[in-house]
Amino acid sequence: MKHLIYILFGLLVGCSGVRDYHNYYLNGNPHKVHSLVDLAISQRKNQRINFNKVKNIVINIENVKTNRLTEKGFQLLKECHAIEYIYIIYPQGYLKNDFSIELVEAFSEMEKLSQLHIKLDSADYIPNLFDLSNSIEKITIEGNFIKEASVNTLSQKSLKVLYINCSTNSFSFSGKNYNDLELLSLSINGKIKELDFLGLKELKKLTLGITGKIEEPDISDLKKLEFLSFHNDEIEYLSNDFFELPNLQALNILTPKLKKINENISNLSLLKSLGFTSYEINELPESLSKLENLRQFSINTTDSIISLKPLTTLPMLERLYISGFNLIEVVDEILLMKKLKFLKFTLRPLVNQDLSPLGQLEKLKEIQFKTTYVERNGDNYIRKYLSDSTINEVLDQLKKVLPEHFK
Repeated sequence: MKHLIYILFGLLVGCSGVRDYHNYYLNGNPHKVHSLVDLAISQRKNQRINFNKVKNIVINIENVKTNRLTEKGFQLLKECHAIEYIYIIYPQGYLKNDFSIELVEAFSEMEKLSQLHIKLDSADYIPNLFDLSNSIEKITIEGNFIKEASVNTLSQKSLKVLYINCSTNSFSFSGKNYNDLELLSLSINGKIKELDFLGLKELKKLTLGITGKIEEPDISDLKKLEFLSFHNDEIEYLSNDFFELPNLQALNILTPKLKKINENISNLSLLKSLGFTSYEINELPESLSKLENLRQFSINTTDSIISLKPLTTLPMLERLYISGFNLIEVVDEILLMKKLKFLKFTLRPLVNQDLSPLGQLEKLKEIQFKTTYVERNGDNYIRKYLSDSTINEVLDQLKKVLPEHFK
């Protein structure tokens, strides 16, 4: 289950590794990333370097030590006045001679520095490399294991985006330190010591993925929130806080043990996109029919028979994703969705079925399918894949009943 949640969450916040630094770049991918060690070696060889073109730089602390980079090597950072993005990679056991003093001093003179990405491996804590004089807009922290992962010292007046992706013994976050934050993404595998969203008056996007048991997060203060994605493998019920967000336009809930969708979902009158992944849900609340601005809806469950009736009167619904139940059993309800243009469904429930009723969906502009499905095994949910032969068998039938979509 943990793997399922973190695979999905990883798609949101990016992957680890040097080659993936661009996943964290705020304004598109850097065209070129320079290495501090390479620059220092070039300088030693008296090679000409145009420091004004150095906008993105990676500092691998292990390579710094291997190449015996001295304080003079760090001084060359002060010549890179155009730097906007820095990626620092700390090896295991970095806390001794981690060059924090040199880095802080260099950063303090970088007027254009706007993005900082730090990768840690088996660290005791997150180093504080931040100077209040910086205008950093985006910080990314990822750690294989951080003993005490407190991010309460990372606050910057200019900070707009904060990504944290780590495993830890103890994680702490307090919103009072981030009054101007607009986007927050927390992917935490470990014990939560503090998780306080009070004070995030400007937050517009929140992605929260926690593995293990947690107390229901208090998000009642996030009145400007427009996007919310919540992933947890233990929570069974969502508090009313989730449905008292007046500006929310997109809600994605990935909670496999969620028992039901709260009737108060109708309070989210501005909602345009709504998605649930839960393998315990067996019905949709009638209150969904009041979401008049909803354009996209997805439900991901397993081996369930769920009526889509509450969706049939939605005046703006254009895109529908259904996974885990038989498309044939809901085709009549789908035909009542007058504005529907796009449909995506799972193939598995259609195996060995008469697919002729699906011919009525020919009017849709686009139809897609997925070949993966989830199977319950005790308290665990396992992702599985249809065999190629089964896929081809179902596709042969779909080509006959929906020739315009499956040629």
